[in-house]
Amino acid sequence: MSRFKYLLCGLLIIAAGCTKRFDRLNTPDNLLPEEDISPALIGQAFAFSQYHGLCAVYVEVGQTLHADMYAQYFTSVPASFSTDQFIPNGSWVDLFWKDFYTKAAPQLFLTEKVTKENNMPVANAIAKIWRVVIYGRMTDYFGPIIYTHFGEESNSVPFDGQQAIYDDFFKTLDEASDVLRANPTGSGFGAHDQVYGGSAAKWLKLANSLRLRLAMRIAYADPAKARTQAEKAIADGVITANEDNAAVLSTTNSVNILSRITYLIDFRASATMMSILRGYADPRLPEYFSPSVTGNQYTGLRNGLPAAERGSQLANVTSFVGVKWLSPDRKGTLTPNRVLSASEVSFLRAEGALRGWNMGGGARELYNQGIALSLAERTASTPTQIAAYQESTATPIALADKWNSPPVSNIPVKYDEAGSFERRLEQIITQKWLALYPDGWEAWAERRRTGYPRGYAIIASESPNIPRTGLVRRVTYAPVEISTNKAAYDAAVTMLGGPDENFTRLWWDKKAAGDYPTPTN
Repeated sequence: MSRFKYLLCGLLIIAAGCTKRFDRLNTPDNLLPEEDISPALIGQAFAFSQYHGLCAVYVEVGQTLHADMYAQYFTSVPASFSTDQFIPNGSWVDLFWKDFYTKAAPQLFLTEKVTKENNMPVANAIAKIWRVVIYGRMTDYFGPIIYTHFGEESNSVPFDGQQAIYDDFFKTLDEASDVLRANPTGSGFGAHDQVYGGSAAKWLKLANSLRLRLAMRIAYADPAKARTQAEKAIADGVITANEDNAAVLSTTNSVNILSRITYLIDFRASATMMSILRGYADPRLPEYFSPSVTGNQYTGLRNGLPAAERGSQLANVTSFVGVKWLSPDRKGTLTPNRVLSASEVSFLRAEGALRGWNMGGGARELYNQGIALSLAERTASTPTQIAAYQESTATPIALADKWNSPPVSNIPVKYDEAGSFERRLEQIITQKWLALYPDGWEAWAERRRTGYPRGYAIIASESPNIPRTGLVRRVTYAPVEISTNKAAYDAAVTMLGGPDENFTRLWWDKKAAGDYPTPTN
């Protein structure tokens, strides 16, 4: 599209040279021709793409009212919000789709271009890995997206099919990893890199860990490739310690993305979260959520409440996010924006081992390792307390709510080595879901892929195509693409393999119906 010729680089206008901290930058809606960008300024563009690539500005409509609801981390309170009852909202999608393609994507496109043209191999490799991170989130929301054709000066920009995008992801990670492996002490972007401060060695671990995540995503769609890519990731070295976790720096001017919306009463803890966390006596409960204002209890709401049952009156009687996600002016902390962690990697490895892949350990060992890493990262639990939790036979509890909600599942924390494949998979994914919080993008993708955690059936579905015991499988396309890029949109729907509806499954969403669990009523 011709609108991509002049990239949104307002942050670069304000400095004649590099500034040392991204949090000092303003981002006016100015345009700067790309030919005016020098290598000395490109680190700022990359920093901008890191923060905005996580849907930072439109986090409520982009994440909280979509993935966070469908992952059942949160539930919706306002009566007018329809997505929690499986009804799409195109105006919301327009906001974060356009924000991605006019802010994060152009900055990253520019970063890759300038670093390649100016012989900055480590920086270029790091930018490529970040491209896989942020475009991976987008394709796992929508399916086919604008990807390899982004930046073309055309009135119609084609989409890429999801399988082709994943193939390119693996190729891109190969290219980036080769460079980083050859430059183990190299650095790219320096302090402008908001994740690892430019460390080539740490970015290589992230690349391998990301490869493992993507490999597991396609486990049902292409099992052979999934195994090959997963074992390749392990052989090359993944993240195994919390000090190597990938997270985008949070500052007073680029706060944690969830913290941006904690002045709202629009979302509260889900009942699914409370059944599991309370049932397990999980030490992460007071870290993840706060007690209700009224009653001082940890309580949640079932998803999909009818409009007549929602409203601001629910805010004080249900749990909100934990203090660490409140905005700084409300005594919150500058919690980093998690991208990929050692605990997630351990659970990915545990699932791979369960499938018979070479993951450098057994499923039980890696499952317990994932629990230990998550508890050590999120809580002050001692090794003795962590070991007790790992051996706990506690299970999710019933909730004393108006629906007499039963336990959401019957799985204990203690790994059931004698259990069926599906029972053990449910344990692994449920603990991964707890460790991923509050990353709804990843948690919802895994819930679609595996069906776990089971979650509760929503109270009422307004969709004629998805029952209350069903799941939303994707986000429908932004209306702006239909109005301004119609031919490409039509081709994208053909590649999708079904209508542009939220019940159409993505390419990797292939688990057999007979193995797919039903949410708990």
